[in-house]
Amino acid sequence: MKAQATVRILLHSLFMRKNLIIIMMLGIMVTIFVGSLLITPQYQAESSLMLLGRNYPDLLTTGQRSLNFAVVMNPKDEINSEIEVIRSRPVLENTVKTLRLDQEPPEAKVSLKTLRELIFPKTTNGTDANFENAVANLNRRLRVDPAAESQIMLVRYRSADPVVASQIVNTVVDEYLKRHLAIYINQAESAFYSEQIRAIQADLKPLQDQLIEIKTKTGIFSFSDQARALMAKLQSFDTSLANVQKEIITTNSKLQKIRELRKSKPELLIPLPDYAQDPQIMDLENKLENLRFQQKTVLQRYTPSSRQYQALLEQLTALQNQIRNHVTVLMERENAKLVELQVEEQSILETMKNIKESVAPLPATEVQLLNLQKEIDNKQEILSVLWKKYQDSLINMNTDGRMENVKVLSTAAVPTKPVFPNIYLNMGLGFLFALIVSLSSAVFLEYWDDSLKLPEQVEKHLGVSVLASIPEL
Repeated sequence: MKAQATVRILLHSLFMRKNLIIIMMLGIMVTIFVGSLLITPQYQAESSLMLLGRNYPDLLTTGQRSLNFAVVMNPKDEINSEIEVIRSRPVLENTVKTLRLDQEPPEAKVSLKTLRELIFPKTTNGTDANFENAVANLNRRLRVDPAAESQIMLVRYRSADPVVASQIVNTVVDEYLKRHLAIYINQAESAFYSEQIRAIQADLKPLQDQLIEIKTKTGIFSFSDQARALMAKLQSFDTSLANVQKEIITTNSKLQKIRELRKSKPELLIPLPDYAQDPQIMDLENKLENLRFQQKTVLQRYTPSSRQYQALLEQLTALQNQIRNHVTVLMERENAKLVELQVEEQSILETMKNIKESVAPLPATEVQLLNLQKEIDNKQEILSVLWKKYQDSLINMNTDGRMENVKVLSTAAVPTKPVFPNIYLNMGLGFLFALIVSLSSAVFLEYWDDSLKLPEQVEKHLGVSVLASIPEL
């Protein structure tokens, strides 16, 4: 009976405060609804990765191929390890750098520049504090969870921009795959070949520069062709020199013989038969013969002292002088030709001297060039082998089976609906919250209310019987 009275009293109290309960519930519900509408919606992008099983070779027994020992990692531990790799700082840093998540809008940089420099000073390594904040923010908002009872990892990220959310998730996955490959694939071989290639290239460049310098100074580009051309040129000049010297000897001998004949035989008009072939001398000689014939004819008719004979003698003497003068002119021509030949001889000798001077260092230059070329060829051959080895090592890295340990099941698509806030869920939870708060408030107020409102309260607290009660109208 007492329990029924207590429930009745409680229900009566709540009924009496129904307006307060309704107002509080409506206020809380409206507040939650408006708040849900005002909150910036958050879009969630998601990508799934599948981790395949993997056997790790036991390094202590690698020499015993027939035994084929292997260390098998617990799948749960392996997933946890891969989750830590995804959340590792290199992956986060590369994601921030790739998407430039540390870049602020220009107006924010201008308006908050001083405040940012005071609050976020540059770190010791020169990195802007914005970058550190972006990495920390990405680490805080990135979620990586294993799917239940599977080898699948889920990478999620929430952002107010759906495109940014999908870009961040896909970039994180890409950077994780690169990091995963860098961790599990041995890059020592390719690094060794790369280092050796750089060393050979560093040795090869000075040799090539030295070869270019020598060829530039000597003017030699093809030693065999240029040496052959120089020798042919020298032989040609040698032949020309012999011909010129031969003509010099012939001309000099001719002039010497003419001078001797003129000295020993002054009456001789034409010292050499070659001069007799000159057209002008031949003409003068014909005239001389005619005058001599006329002289004989005149002597037959006149005396040597006659005027006709003396006139003929004068003509004969003048004609002989003309022949001698023309022979002198021919000798002067021969002498001029001799001078020209001597000048040509000196020119050929000078040219041959220069050619011989340029040919003289050729053997030493040839040896130097051959040694340099041989050393360069050896370096290039080694470099070619190293390049092939380096490319093979890169191919081996890219085709390593361990790379297949992680598979991307689905890339992050651009979400079309926000995951937060969920108005229906918020309103449902808000209704429960409003109901609890309003009822609790009503009970609390009723607890502190000392007024007597029911007959049962009067009988209980005053110990008197209630004869009648007037209902509230």
